[in-house]
Amino acid sequence: MPFLRRTPVPETVKGVQLGPGERRVAWALTAEGEPVVAGSASLHLPDGTVLGWDGIERAQWESPVLRLIELTEQDRSGRRHEVRLDLTQETELPQVVRARISASVAWSSHVKLRPSGGVRIVGRRRPGQEVLDWQLVFDRDTDPHDPALRAQAEEQLLAARRTIG
Repeated sequence: MPFLRRTPVPETVKGVQLGPGERRVAWALTAEGEPVVAGSASLHLPDGTVLGWDGIERAQWESPVLRLIELTEQDRSGRRHEVRLDLTQETELPQVVRARISASVAWSSHVKLRPSGGVRIVGRRRPGQEVLDWQLVFDRDTDPHDPALRAQAEEQLLAARRTIG
């Protein structure tokens, strides 16, 4: 059996402050040498931003770039914001990020709205909570402020909540 060697954790990664009870799961360095750390409950970015796994819609990895699509809350509607991280080395970080994001999704369903557009209804697990956190994520071409579309989306959300919990 070959001896597997782990890459030593740089001091800059060790210096990232994680939340109470959180542990470091994976890490990588950006092209600027700044740490990106995946903790058990969240992702810690070089600028100090901490993203809970339930706040990231998806991650795309095309070496050396990790793209995160973050959901930001606006009027109970998820809006997308892209975060781009240029990483300097191949590590487990992209795989860990994708796995943690996927694990936070308990329910996801896309619904077409009339006369046009659509919305994704997402139920996410939050650490320490038994009840799902529900969110409406409108398609890019769908106006979340249109009263008729909003009413349809809210109706579908209520149906999902009654069914799933």
